Formats: sequence, C-alpha cells, structure tokens
Amino acid sequence: MNKRIVYAILILVLAAFACSLPGQSTPSTTASETPGDQNQPDLAATITAQAMTIQAPTATLPLPTETLTPEFTATITLTPTPEVPMASVSVNTNCRTGPNIQFDLIGALNVGQTAEVVGRYQNGAYWIIKNPGSSGNCWLWGNYATVTGNTSNLPEFPSPPTPTPYPPLAPKNFDVDIACTLQTTPVYVNLVEISMSWSDEATNESGYKVYRDGTLIATLEANKTSASDDTTLAAIWLIGNPEPSITYAVQAFNSAGASPKVEKTVDCP
Repeated sequence: MNKRIVYAILILVLAAFACSLPGQSTPSTTASETPGDQNQPDLAATITAQAMTIQAPTATLPLPTETLTPEFTATITLTPTPEVPMASVSVNTNCRTGPNIQFDLIGALNVGQTAEVVGRYQNGAYWIIKNPGSSGNCWLWGNYATVTGNTSNLPEFPSPPTPTPYPPLAPKNFDVDIACTLQTTPVYVNLVEISMSWSDEATNESGYKVYRDGTLIATLEANKTSASDDTTLAAIWLIGNPEPSITYAVQAFNSAGASPKVEKTVDCP
C-alpha cells in the first residue's frame, strides 16, 4: 500500500518536471475552447490602441495675434490753380475803347478765336479782354460772348469818359454788280438783281444806309460791308433819251451825323 502511494507521487513529480522542460509548447486554445479567456484583456489590441493614441495628431492651437490700432493719415487737399478766364463769341463782335458804340473801334473777336479776359464791366455787360489783333485791352460786348474759367477775381473796370461824338468816315471801294433778265410779257422789262459791296473805314458807326436813286431802301447794322436788291429796269426807251439806269449809294451814320454818300450807277448790258 505504501509503495503504491510512493509510485503515484513519483509519477506526478516526473510529469510536472516534464512540463517545465524547455522546447515544450503549450497547446493553444481558441476562445470557444476556453470560455474563461473571453474576459481576459487582448494584449495586442491594447498595445495598438496605445500606439494610435501616441500618434494621434495634436490639435494646433492658434497663436495669439496682435490687434493693430488704426492710424488715421491726414488728407492732403490740393488747391487748384485758378484757370485763366477766356472769351469766345458766337458772332463776330467788335472790340472798342469803351462800353458802347460811341467809343472807337480798335479790334474784333471773331468766331473761332479766343482772348484772355482781364476785367469786367457789369453795368453794361462788357468784358475787358486782351485785344486779339493788337496790343493793349479792348471792351467786348457780352451779348454774343461766352467766358470760361475763373471770373470771381476779375476786377471791375470803370467806364472811360464818353468821347465827344463825331460823324463816321465814309466807306470806300463801293462796287455794284448787276444781272438783268428780259421779261417780254405782259410788258418788256428787265428783272434786275443787284449785289453791292464796300470796305468799312469807320470805327464809330452805328450802321449803314443804302439808297436806290436817292430813296432809302435799307438800314444795316455796324460793320456790314455788303447789301443786295431786286428791282426792275425799263427794257424799251425812246431814241434820244438816256438809257435806263439805276444809281445806288451807301453811307455810314451815328448819333453825330452821317458820312458822305458813295455812289455808283449801273444799267443792263
């Protein structure tokens, strides 16, 4: 009986010793085979989770930024250079030594020209400009004038003393052209077209008067140098009588009187 117990103990010792020897492998079991292992932590999964935690990107916190206080820059205001006032006209306009036709004519501002304005005369609506055709200044009537530029600093000119009026000079180079057309019914008569021209020699005229055979037929404004007329002239006359003709005349005038007439007589060829 004792020997059996001793042999059993020896067998158990040998079996335990054999299990602890190197090179022996322990049979693996699956989770289904060993139910108790389901509750044991998975070492590989734990290591992987820790590695992912270490490698997970760390959120970058924004760096604090400095808030700039706006600085106001002073605005530079440029003072514009005053524009020189300039005058132009829509109709050729005389330029005189004063603010009406009693003053001598010393120049003119024509359409398309410009002249610098140096003063004004508001009472008579005149501008004082640099004489376009000569030196010095002259007075331009503002009725046909347009002024551009800064006029706020223009000085006000006083009117010069009114000159003593005198009659204007007579025109020169008076010429009359005639064109005749014979009309036979109801009577023989020449239909006459007249063209007149002359040179303006006066500087103080108020206008011109045109005459046909001594009868006033037209009154023209100052500076005019031409006129026209339509009339008739006999186409038949008695032998021994002078051939029918027409005499035209023109003269300048103003408040002081009129110039001598200049005349020319014409007939149908």
